Amino acid sequence: MRYILLSIIAALLPVNAQEVDFDRWYPYAQASQYAQAHGRILMVYFWSGACPYCDQMNTHVLSDPVVSRILERRFVVASVDGHSPEGRALSAQMRAFGTPSFVFLVPQGGTWKEAGRLFGSRTRAQFLSELRQICAKVGGEGCE
Repeated sequence: MRYILLSIIAALLPVNAQEVDFDRWYPYAQASQYAQAHGRILMVYFWSGACPYCDQMNTHVLSDPVVSRILERRFVVASVDGHSPEGRALSAQMRAFGTPSFVFLVPQGGTWKEAGRLFGSRTRAQFLSELRQICAKVGGEGCE
């Protein structure tokens, strides 16, 4: 009962008053709220359960401690199943027509500005380099 009450209270708090775990991946709506409220880069990751390249990215790149640390410092990650109804609508809206796709957005004046996009599997080193380039492009503290 106490847990339910605390969950209800947390849901009613403004987004910036809630404790955000930037190491977690969130559904798109929640991630976009957190990124907007905290002035972070929103990384929208489109994946599919039937995608071997997504599996490769999850296993060898996105789970890497250095990649995780950079994502936790500067990004909010939205995890979107590209085959779900929401995922199909979002991928059409963001022109992400395959998996894995990564769309990077930054909050700007109450709306979103695209900061970059990646398609396909890549090595850990390449992905780290691209994350650092996106951080440099948007300014602020880097992804070191």
